[in-house]
Amino acid sequence: MVIGKTLIKDHTLPDRDLGEVFTRVNDLLCEANSEGLFITAFEGVLDLATGELNFVNAGHEMPFLCKKGGSYEPYKIRPGFVLAGMEGMRYRGGSMTLDVGDRLFQYTDGVTEAMNAAGELYGMRRLGEVLNRCRDLTPTKLLPEIKADIDRFAGDAPQFDDITMLCLEYKAKA
Repeated sequence: MVIGKTLIKDHTLPDRDLGEVFTRVNDLLCEANSEGLFITAFEGVLDLATGELNFVNAGHEMPFLCKKGGSYEPYKIRPGFVLAGMEGMRYRGGSMTLDVGDRLFQYTDGVTEAMNAAGELYGMRRLGEVLNRCRDLTPTKLLPEIKADIDRFAGDAPQFDDITMLCLEYKAKA
């Protein structure tokens, strides 16, 4: 994971297509991957002056987008294949334009795959419900609320994956 993060950071340059970044990083990771490990990743670069968010997705979860005054909805993007999973993969970037007040919520699969003692998954539906119940909270206050709901759901059941979340709000044009 650390190597993947470093390679992504090192290959992301101004005006470089993010699909090209992930294509190159994937090839580098595949060269020395005798263990058969892989990485899911989502990279986004936000232009603070225009609100344009360029992104690329390698097997990561579908983010939620909340337009100002609206509700959180899954933003359907192509997931792409995981990094280090297969040589020669081509990744394609995408873009969206955020308006002032819009929010993007991204998370690892450890959120939706959190399991309770009955073996039930937390799931995207529940995540969407909690996001919308808490949509008036700032991102700083929203994230602990989501984590608390996951903890209530999971109870004492052991979790086997990381639970990582990010909520970005586009505050103003630079």
